[in-house]
Amino acid sequence: MLKKLALAAVAAGAVAVVRRRSSGSGTREADLWHEATNGPQSVSRPTAR
Repeated sequence: MLKKLALAAVAAGAVAVVRRRSSGSGTREADLWHEATNGPQSVSRPTAR
């Protein structure tokens, strides 16, 4: 019984780590997009006329 409980705790910890890592990737992508589209060396982007 104790082994099953320990295994469940390890699995829950692994899931928490994966969720934490995947939730942070969105902000990195937004930062990279902002850097690529703003500034003197930015890539061209469509503008509204």
